[in-house]
Amino acid sequence: MKLTFLGTGTSSGVPVIGCNCEVCKSTDTKNKRTRCSVLITTNENKIILIDISPEFRIQALRQNISKIDLALITHAHADHFHGIDDLRSFCCISMKTNLEKDHLTPFPLYTNKTAVDDIKSRFNYLFKPVTEGGGHAFIKLNECTKPFNIGNTKIIPIPLKHGSLEDTGWLLEENGFSIAYLTDCNFISDEAINLIHNYCGNLTHLIIDGLRIKEHSTHFNFLQAMDAAAKIGGKNIWFTHLTHSSSHEDVNSYIHEHINEFPNLQAIIENGGIISPAYDGLDLFSE
Repeated sequence: MKLTFLGTGTSSGVPVIGCNCEVCKSTDTKNKRTRCSVLITTNENKIILIDISPEFRIQALRQNISKIDLALITHAHADHFHGIDDLRSFCCISMKTNLEKDHLTPFPLYTNKTAVDDIKSRFNYLFKPVTEGGGHAFIKLNECTKPFNIGNTKIIPIPLKHGSLEDTGWLLEENGFSIAYLTDCNFISDEAINLIHNYCGNLTHLIIDGLRIKEHSTHFNFLQAMDAAAKIGGKNIWFTHLTHSSSHEDVNSYIHEHINEFPNLQAIIENGGIISPAYDGLDLFSE
């Protein structure tokens, strides 16, 4: 499996509109963070999109994305699915095709019940007949509470809490190796951790919400992300959903200043693993 970070920024992105801080003014490409999303390519060349950010069109053009087989949504916040209209590039329905839609295959999108309800409410036109001169994405929403497969890749929804909001992390396992994507959370239950351990096989990459140094009411800060990562494990650990309060190098420095507080994370480094902030365009590979 290959995972590409399409975006690694928090809800405002980085740079933030109107901000003149050092990170927002930085010329380092690792500090240019569009809203959170990843693209996964399986060994059978199935393309899986996790979250559809407001910058999805820009991200897709940048990464030369020409097909997507399905999408997974983590939760019902704008920065994670308000790019949904741009799915029409992959599954457009028009006035003409609307008459034949019973013979067309809708684009499959999987998420939790809260997000299903919100998508239907905020993007209700996607579920109505196409108006004259228009066209929109032809999608099928699937409430997902149990593992399912696309080809030889198993996809496991992981229940998380994002403050009081229902959130879904995603574990993808293929040929005994896996990648876990756990963004926008401030609580991971023991049951969720056990679920990861039961299905992950060899967890090559753990991607986890790590917002900033300061605590937040609905996100892990860096120290909390490290604590959660130490409990979950993995060969490599990556922070995502980063704000403009820390540069890429600042986050790396913070991790290495505090890693001695977490023996399990020290062991990852000693075994040749990586614990680092992610950045837009970064490619990861499972073994």
